[in-house]
Amino acid sequence: MTSALPQSPNTTEPPSLLGNCSDLACANSTSGDTAPTLQTAIDIISYINYFLLPVLLVLGLTGNTLTVIIMQTKRYTHLTSRLFLIALALSDSFLLLTQPFNKDFVLTLLGTDLRALSNVGCKAFFVIFKTAKMSSSWFLVFICWERFVAVWFPLKAKMICTKRVALVLILAVYVIILTYTSVWSYASQITHDGICHPDVYDKKNPAEVSRFGTFLLGGLSIYSMIPMCFLVTMTPMIAFKLTRQSQKRKSMIGKSAKKSTAQDTNRTTIMLVGVMVAYILLISPVTALHMSAFFLRVNAFGSNALGFLVFKEVSQILEQINYAINFFLYVLTSNMFRQGLNEIFQCSAWQRLSRAKGSKSSGSDFQASTRRKYLESSETAASTVSK
Repeated sequence: MTSALPQSPNTTEPPSLLGNCSDLACANSTSGDTAPTLQTAIDIISYINYFLLPVLLVLGLTGNTLTVIIMQTKRYTHLTSRLFLIALALSDSFLLLTQPFNKDFVLTLLGTDLRALSNVGCKAFFVIFKTAKMSSSWFLVFICWERFVAVWFPLKAKMICTKRVALVLILAVYVIILTYTSVWSYASQITHDGICHPDVYDKKNPAEVSRFGTFLLGGLSIYSMIPMCFLVTMTPMIAFKLTRQSQKRKSMIGKSAKKSTAQDTNRTTIMLVGVMVAYILLISPVTALHMSAFFLRVNAFGSNALGFLVFKEVSQILEQINYAINFFLYVLTSNMFRQGLNEIFQCSAWQRLSRAKGSKSSGSDFQASTRRKYLESSETAASTVSK
């Protein structure tokens, strides 16, 4: 479970999560007092993963599918934000589908690394994986941006937030990020142990370290750092503006409408703040994971010191939760979304009821037709006998 960390020339080895991890230190890190505790933590996380991974996968894919369906209803056809929500659901779904193949216990269950069937397949996997992660962050930013424009510049919102603009932004995000991750895929290679890694480079070559570090910093900036700056800036401004507008409406409308207006404002504010906080809390550990792996000169998804492995597993769980809970955040905080969901289930129930009534009516019609034909044949036979 442990591996020695390669030494960079003319540099001091950075401290690991368990202290300096030279050959001897890494050995000691798994045999000291902390080793049993860390190993127990890894075992517990492994058991949790056996249950949590499929649950989050099913819940996330189901929620994202329902989100796409709801966005197609008449209630949302006039909103440009539905395009961002659909794109966000699709990116989240791709991430959820690819995430399990980065889990050690999945590789053990399969007996092989399906990502490593070919070098091209290895590169393609991480291009899709990284593109889904990065694009998801930006679609969340666009949703917040559209709300920001609608709240602060309501008279210009219809000219700025159009379907054409939304489609151009979505296409631009996919093209730019796909291009970036494709160029970065030079570092996605199959190692000697038959495992596909996204961060294979000569860790003893300063030029290679600098090259990969530049790509990593750019990728993390696109993935989390820049989106977080936008979200942290726009969300408080939106909440502040909504609160001010709510206070103005309270002074202009009757007491009967005050409560509902305040509730709508609070609900929207809670949704925006909740999405922002969830994103920061669930994504920051993964960002720290990749930065730590780079400074420690180790593979982020490789076999490392026990402390790093615990950190990696917890970070991946939090990341997967982030891409599986958006649907439930919408349900909890958006009355309009709940109404759309209710309409879908009511429509489905009505269709089943209609089909059931249709089958019953067709059966009764068949029985009536048979009875009518029998009576007609009996009357014909009786008239023939009387003649």
